[in-house]
Amino acid sequence: MNLTLMAMKALIFKARAFEKSTGDPLRVQEKALFEYLERNRDTEYGRKYRFSEIKSIKDYQAFVPLSDCESLRPYITRMTKGEDGVLTSDKPIFFGLTSGTTNHPKLIPVTIYSRDRKSEVSSLWAYYISRDHPDIFKGKILAIVNSETEGFTESGCMYGTETGHGYKNLPEFVRNLYAVPYAVYNIKDYASRYYCIMRMAMEQNITTVATLNPSTILLLCRMAEECREDIINDIEHGTLRVKLDMRPEERKEVEAFLRPNPGRAGELREILGAGKKLLPKYFWPNMQLIECWKGGTVKLYLKELPQYFGDVPVRDFGCLSTEARSSIPMSDCGAGGVLAIGANFYEFVPKEEMGNPTRRFLLCDQLEVGRQYFLIVTTPGGLYRYNIDDIIKVEGYFNKTPIIEFVQKGLNVVSIMGEKVYETHVNEAINKAAEKHGLAIKFFSASVQFDKPPRYIFLVEFADEPSQGKKKGLFASIEEFLGKENAEYKYARDSMVLGEPILKVAAPGASERYRAKRIAAGVHDSQFKAPKLVADPEFQKNFEIREEI
Repeated sequence: MNLTLMAMKALIFKARAFEKSTGDPLRVQEKALFEYLERNRDTEYGRKYRFSEIKSIKDYQAFVPLSDCESLRPYITRMTKGEDGVLTSDKPIFFGLTSGTTNHPKLIPVTIYSRDRKSEVSSLWAYYISRDHPDIFKGKILAIVNSETEGFTESGCMYGTETGHGYKNLPEFVRNLYAVPYAVYNIKDYASRYYCIMRMAMEQNITTVATLNPSTILLLCRMAEECREDIINDIEHGTLRVKLDMRPEERKEVEAFLRPNPGRAGELREILGAGKKLLPKYFWPNMQLIECWKGGTVKLYLKELPQYFGDVPVRDFGCLSTEARSSIPMSDCGAGGVLAIGANFYEFVPKEEMGNPTRRFLLCDQLEVGRQYFLIVTTPGGLYRYNIDDIIKVEGYFNKTPIIEFVQKGLNVVSIMGEKVYETHVNEAINKAAEKHGLAIKFFSASVQFDKPPRYIFLVEFADEPSQGKKKGLFASIEEFLGKENAEYKYARDSMVLGEPILKVAAPGASERYRAKRIAAGVHDSQFKAPKLVADPEFQKNFEIREEI
């Protein structure tokens, strides 16, 4: 038995303990909360909000305010400069990078302690996969992640993507199960990166594919078909095609892993010789499972997976973000996962109450099946009563613990592929672009269009008709400034999981006609506000479109 299987079997005791704990979730939640408060009571934040005086959950809710990325930013900024004892007693070893509501990306502190607690949830998730798919470790894992290193803080601490950080720091016996070395994920050009991933993975016996976004899997499948001759030739000769956009050091690092494999090249040619397309269901016949998100807007893209993989089951990752891992899916059915009650402390605000001063903060034993809630987390990494801006739905219960499914980001945000575009990002981008080109804009809104891949639609009505050159200049600047406002939008565009946007020019008077329509439907004239960002792909149909760029 290999070390990985032994590790999975050892987890059966932790899984049984977790399942038993779901019979009394509030007790587990209290234990986690008070462990974090005790651990960090002597930090600046702990002293300010009297952690040492908190004796109950009600005390905690009374003493400690609701927080978000902007209210905690001053504290985290000081941590990036090397100041100790601000939010956590432990020193950060890494900062996870993700988008915030402003043009300043969020940096989320990661300590050894918080990483270990999050890893416990990941281990349970992996255990339930191995329980249901025992042959999964008989082949290789194709996991698609991002580079760990985006930069360094003032104190010299690395920041970047948590997926890359986790991949790079895997134990060696686990790392040996992965089909693609970490070096590939440092390639800057995404088309070249995707080519290298498939060139290396297609010569191996892949039994599972794991990445957060199913659209990335679809991109790789299309890459395999479009570049099949180059890939087969490279596998045969142990080479990497010359025309890839790679820096010399990137190429050298990847080529060190390559060896001629004429036997595998022959197998791939046999697939083509039999009149078949080069699809994963043919070149990875032992595939056991696909691991990716299944909730929210990605459901549309899950429907495409069978044409490439056949009837291979799909397991959801659960509610997972840079800030917290909050659920553990136990089966391939649906997108719900059991609330990870020992990892974080949770509060839930009913979706319809979030904007009300009298909103309720409910606990895990007070939720109703079928209802939607904003998720508020307290984490081992120094986030206290933190509005993660995720809306979840309660799908049911496992014993007495809720099963939750991610529905969408918050009310003023769109996230098709994890990019988390806020209305504030759109406002800043269009205002800067209009100012740069000296254009007067009467109406502007961003919405989505579910093409393959999905894309954003920039809908604009000009006060005065500009030249074609001005329109194209505005369009390019909107895209440029939106990428600067939101690093994850730029990543999604660069990595091709989001397609090129379209500028749609509305006919003169279109916005006034939309306003009149909404008022006629019952919206008060004084309360009407045209949305700057809309998740509904049907929204653009409210306007007469005169031109597309």
